[in-house]
Amino acid sequence: MKTKVIFVKPPGDDRDLLEAGRALREGAVVAFPTETVYGLGASALLPEAVLDIFRLKGRPADNPLIVHLLSADDLEGVVSDIPPVFQALYQAFSPGPLTFVMPRHPGLSPLVTGGLETVAVRFPAQPAARALLLASGVPIVAPSANLSGRPSPTRARHVLDDFAGRIPYVIDGGPSEVGLESTVLDLLSDPPRILRPGRVTAADIEEKTGIRVIRWEEEPRGDEESRPASPGMKYRHYAPRAEVRIVLPQEDEEIAEAFLRVLEVMEGSPALFLSEESWDEIRARLSEGKKNVPLPPAYTYEGGRNLDRAGSHLFDGLRTLDEEGPSLILAEGFFGPESAAYMDRLTKASRMPALVRRVLFICEGNTCRSPMAEAIFNDRYRELGFWAESAGIGVIAGQTMAENALLALEEWGIDPGSRKSRQFRARMVREADLVVTMTGLQRDFLLQNVPGAKGKILSAADLTGQGDIRDPYGQPLHAYRRVRDQLGSLVHEIYDRLILTESK
Repeated sequence: MKTKVIFVKPPGDDRDLLEAGRALREGAVVAFPTETVYGLGASALLPEAVLDIFRLKGRPADNPLIVHLLSADDLEGVVSDIPPVFQALYQAFSPGPLTFVMPRHPGLSPLVTGGLETVAVRFPAQPAARALLLASGVPIVAPSANLSGRPSPTRARHVLDDFAGRIPYVIDGGPSEVGLESTVLDLLSDPPRILRPGRVTAADIEEKTGIRVIRWEEEPRGDEESRPASPGMKYRHYAPRAEVRIVLPQEDEEIAEAFLRVLEVMEGSPALFLSEESWDEIRARLSEGKKNVPLPPAYTYEGGRNLDRAGSHLFDGLRTLDEEGPSLILAEGFFGPESAAYMDRLTKASRMPALVRRVLFICEGNTCRSPMAEAIFNDRYRELGFWAESAGIGVIAGQTMAENALLALEEWGIDPGSRKSRQFRARMVREADLVVTMTGLQRDFLLQNVPGAKGKILSAADLTGQGDIRDPYGQPLHAYRRVRDQLGSLVHEIYDRLILTESK
């Protein structure tokens, strides 16, 4: 598939987007800009199109999506009841980066809401986003247009990094103004509470509307993380390949001094994310009285230390610095309740593991299921410091992958290369951090033959609760597509397990 990039200059014109709007209305996935981040859009009225988003992103099915609408006139068929506080909040903050959680209309697919009886809706302000909504004539579900776990995209090129050749259209409306995902506000709580921090703060809401809301940082979320009520509550996000550490100044210390203090005790040359003025001061201090001092790579935003500017550049900075190949990124942090959204994203990025974690997939012949799982996992997570291999229990060594397995992967833009089947060895199991079999019988076989690896051998059903992944060998392409989709969900469960293990 060739991805077409459509350039839209403000003010957006829906006539420029008639082609993309028609494709979206007919079931295609279209990436588009919003004022927060770029979104991966599909019609909220087409369950199969919604499923395509989950498949493309590697997003777990219980992570709800946000429905984007032009105005409150479009809420019919999306929400079943409008809470009394909505109108005042809508008038004050829409269109803009505030998302409202309200009761789901029974006609809206539960795929959109992760199975919840509530739905998150917002009204984007970005001209190209509004033009696409007008051109398509349908409500658009749109999570951030990145592979799950990667930094969110704030420019069209970020979307192309993850999805070129996988989606038909990317609408380029320039860099996102806000740069951090929207504030999510639960209107069913009394008082309303912030489920995810964003540019709009509790103080902003109270100042403009007089409505008191429960701040994100003051509300204990407890076991809600096991079933998220909002995007961004359960799963880890925003991770470059490099490890990220937050730099905060001590009392009566400038941020430049804090960076210098950290740099003095570090080996190597980490990359830096900070303001232009802070970088100029650090550079001058490092070069003071010395010649040919090696300076670390840095991504700077214009002017002095500023929370809004740092937030609008954060994801671009993490992605850009990651391309330099550092093992570590030092990023400036901020204090205070107004910095909750920025620090939430940066903290999640900093929790990502720096160690390589190895996964071994096992099936029977190593020509269909396990090599497909290997290819999907490596395509999504290899650049995040993970690696997958595969093998089979009863293998004729040296066979190529099944043709339909290759075709199913090609539809997702994945090329597994010219790999050959291979027989599993006990050594492979011992060296892997996690071993995942396609069936329970295969799991039991490994447990009997490699008893020392008992704690790390699991079947697909153990991880997903959805049963074994059945062998599609010799069946039509649609059977391989079904297996591919099952494996797409499986590999995210594995990724999440590895992240949780690493963070303990």
